[in-house]
Amino acid sequence: MESEKPVWILQGEFGRATVNFISRPLVAHAHSQYQFLFKLGGSNCDFRMGAEDCTLSADSAICLNPWVEHAKCANKDTPSLILSLVIEPPWLRKQLGLADGSPADIFPRRLVVVTPEVQHHVDRLAAAITNHLVAQDAGCLPILEDLVTALGRDFADPELTTRIAPSTRPVDFRIRKALDFIKRTPSANATVTQVAAEVGLSRSRFFEQFRRCMGISPQHYIDWVRMSHAIRLLAESSRPLADIADELGFEEHSHFTRFFAQHMGVPPSDFRRHSVTLDLARFD
Repeated sequence: MESEKPVWILQGEFGRATVNFISRPLVAHAHSQYQFLFKLGGSNCDFRMGAEDCTLSADSAICLNPWVEHAKCANKDTPSLILSLVIEPPWLRKQLGLADGSPADIFPRRLVVVTPEVQHHVDRLAAAITNHLVAQDAGCLPILEDLVTALGRDFADPELTTRIAPSTRPVDFRIRKALDFIKRTPSANATVTQVAAEVGLSRSRFFEQFRRCMGISPQHYIDWVRMSHAIRLLAESSRPLADIADELGFEEHSHFTRFFAQHMGVPPSDFRRHSVTLDLARFD
């Protein structure tokens, strides 16, 4: 069986698009972007999103709003070939014509039936990525835009175009301070207890308040910040993996590799080797 590795990774202002084989489980995690998952081939695969179990198949897709906790279960037999879109909220809102203050929960259903138009654009984008057209072909960006537009038209909350309201989730000033501390110090590898002490709360009170304000656990947020920093270092530098592991606070290179693979499904060396950054300014 072919080893698990991404076929290709496309990055840019919009976020990230990845095609890869995967059979291993992914730990529960969450991130600030929208995520869309499509099965291109291989086995169906099971995901757990909050308290909801979903199976990704040829006829279904997964649409996740920001900060939805999700985990992938191990495949029962052969690997799955998956197209994953991780889309930045400002880019998605602009693409769908939504105001900056629009709600984050744009997609009311996490598991959807793939429409013919969405499938058409999925096939186009997957073909462009796997045939290494992304770095040279200016037509790749319109394909991505077509797919995201179709996702919004077919699966977004239809009331959003007439009922746009700012988010009402309150954020305690101490939680804002914690967010700033975590983002400023990704290499500190701070524990939840240390962050709680930094903002003057007990661990239990901090955990409760953080989840109430953010909708996820503080550990998932810490992991996301470290992953985001790791992805940026891998994509924008040629530094040795051991140096990156050290900057992120990992005592051993192997610990960083395991952490990265648990969240991304591939080791950092494969992520770097098979990724390409798309400079959207070239296509303006």
